[in-house]
Amino acid sequence: MNLERKWRILLAIALGTIMVPINASIVNVSLPTITVFFSSSIAVSEWVITAYLINLLGFVLLFGRLGDFYGHERIYLIGLLTFVFTSFLCSLSTSIYLLIVFRAFQGIAAALMISVSMGIVRDAFPLSQTGKALGIYAVAIAAGLAIGPVLGGVLQTLFNWQTIFLVNVPTGIISFLMCYKILDRGETKKVKLDISGAILQYTSIFSTVYLLYNFQNLEINYLSIILLLMAVLSLYLFLWNEKRAENPLLDLDMFKNKSFSAFNLSLFFNYVSMYMILFIMPFYLQKVLKFNPALTGLVLTINPVIIMVLAPLSGILSDRYGSRLLAVIGALISAAAFYSMNFLTMFAGVFDVIWRLALLGLGAALFQAPNNRAIMNVIPDKNKGIASSIIVTMRNLGMVFGVCVAGILLSFTIDPTLLEQNVLYNLNAYNFTAGMHLVVLLGAFLSILIFLLSPVGIYRQKIAETKEVIHESEIIPTSQELINGSREIINESELLTYSKELIKDSELLKHSKEMINSFDSLNKRKKVLKKHYEEIGLLRSKKR
Repeated sequence: MNLERKWRILLAIALGTIMVPINASIVNVSLPTITVFFSSSIAVSEWVITAYLINLLGFVLLFGRLGDFYGHERIYLIGLLTFVFTSFLCSLSTSIYLLIVFRAFQGIAAALMISVSMGIVRDAFPLSQTGKALGIYAVAIAAGLAIGPVLGGVLQTLFNWQTIFLVNVPTGIISFLMCYKILDRGETKKVKLDISGAILQYTSIFSTVYLLYNFQNLEINYLSIILLLMAVLSLYLFLWNEKRAENPLLDLDMFKNKSFSAFNLSLFFNYVSMYMILFIMPFYLQKVLKFNPALTGLVLTINPVIIMVLAPLSGILSDRYGSRLLAVIGALISAAAFYSMNFLTMFAGVFDVIWRLALLGLGAALFQAPNNRAIMNVIPDKNKGIASSIIVTMRNLGMVFGVCVAGILLSFTIDPTLLEQNVLYNLNAYNFTAGMHLVVLLGAFLSILIFLLSPVGIYRQKIAETKEVIHESEIIPTSQELINGSREIINESELLTYSKELIKDSELLKHSKEMINSFDSLNKRKKVLKKHYEEIGLLRSKKR
């Protein structure tokens, strides 16, 4: 099958990138088994997930900036190869602490891949097709998040927990061979990396994530205060450093673009609201509605499947009608879906939950691909690597904040220790449902904020898109092409040729040339005239 090069690039990138969200969710199912296997505590085992997520967040901006100078393709290939190797190491872990270390390195490899993947896809397609391409890219992310838990459960049931990491090896090798063949490695540029900024940014993210996990117990202790101070101080120092760095890790001037800032904030709100409900819904289905795990998994796949099916379509529509209209519609549908979940009770049926999750998936599908397209199109090409990294950071921060905020809201209405029970009855079930209502109302509020952020910078966005279309247009020539074309028209003009011949054959021109070239004749005529005027002057003087 002979596919165009741009589609082969998208296929190769999607095949490799899908492993990143899979490994963000596949461990969740196997975590109880891993805990028993290594005889560790839940608190220690949770770091198998947290170490991966923190490093994915902490390094993505650094690698995005590195990709702008060293080459997005090189960074992606290095990350893909490292991801395969660290996945193999995870399967060989002999202790829980060694597994945590290998998972941390796997998170760094994931940051290498995900920080530049969207920039590669955007670079491979013209502006008129970026929405469609990014929509398919969004399918890969949604598919990874959807099939991660299912794949992990199947592999663990049929084999053992080590296979959830070994599955990355053949997939990664195939993707690497495809990418190595199809991707061009351009010239590299020398750059002085902002190491101090990278350290401060990592410290801020680490402190924030750790603080959010600590807040889920609704306890304020000395550790919480220290983490809060570290997060605020490191964030302030990071911003101060970025304003003065020669090659900043994060170009703060990018956020002066109102459209860029608004769309990124909208993306963050969208993932916070989405992952609040995705975190709390499994507990509601199993502990309140008493669904079995198989039915729970089937119901939870409705949302990502809707996104997978409709995201490419929304990308195509954004190419034709623009990003803002679809983003606004998606935000309103999401708000309606969240508000409808406020009417779920202890006695809801399967269909009551399914149609609400499907409606939420529709809103997310209409919002995410056009929003990503808008972000990538409002910034210059030189910053597309760091812009891709910012999108990844916002997405993963939204995931972390969503889970933590949902846990905190749920703790207001029910004791978290009660969730260790297999089923909740009577008052406990009612209290859990009340906590879920707080979560969905917050999701509706955030969706309304997304709707209000959509008109920000709309005129600047239209001007930027128009300039890009004109720049890429083959119909409208550049200024140099106009000059060259005008020269050819003038040189080939029959009127110009006739005028040249007419002037060349002119008798006046010939006579003028002879007079100019004959200096003796001119001098002779001057002397005759001078003598004549002198004689006239003498006659007049005699008469007087």
